[in-house]
Amino acid sequence: MLLAAATLNHVLAQNPWALQRLTPLAGKTFAIHAAPLPTLSFTIQPEGTLKNASPGASAEATLSATPDALLRYFTVEPHDPTLIHMTGDTQLGAEIGHILAHISWEAEEDLSRLFGDVIAHRLAGFTRGWFDWRKQSVLNLATAASEYFTEERPLIAKHSHIEQFAQEVDAMREATDQLEVRIQKLVNHR
Repeated sequence: MLLAAATLNHVLAQNPWALQRLTPLAGKTFAIHAAPLPTLSFTIQPEGTLKNASPGASAEATLSATPDALLRYFTVEPHDPTLIHMTGDTQLGAEIGHILAHISWEAEEDLSRLFGDVIAHRLAGFTRGWFDWRKQSVLNLATAASEYFTEERPLIAKHSHIEQFAQEVDAMREATDQLEVRIQKLVNHR
């Protein structure tokens, strides 16, 4: 638990804008719950850093999600707010969620202290390339599945077909209404 606050503070120190946004929230406590992992509770310090909340302290805002939903929320753009459930002070929760989603870890800088600049640069480049490849693979799979289910095995209707169907239904409804009016005129005429 102590490691979580130290890690977040290290990343926050690399993002001065985040510390500035946290400063007005000093004294407030929030929690991050990602079952089955233990809940992490933090209290915001006057300088914008975080410390582990006192045992028994109640969180004013709680951000809850599954571990994979939290990871997707914090790493995939645009951020999908439906992945995170907030309870308590939703303004505080939204601000914390925004900050956590937009802070960035300067991994290359930290790695350079351990391994030197060249190896750190290559490790960071490899990691970026791997994540880009993974993201592109998921997008390609989604595109292929969409095309398969709309073109090859039409289980999903194309948008243009749905619009055409809606127009035909509207035309049929209008024709039925006109026919009903004509029948009513004939009945009233007799």
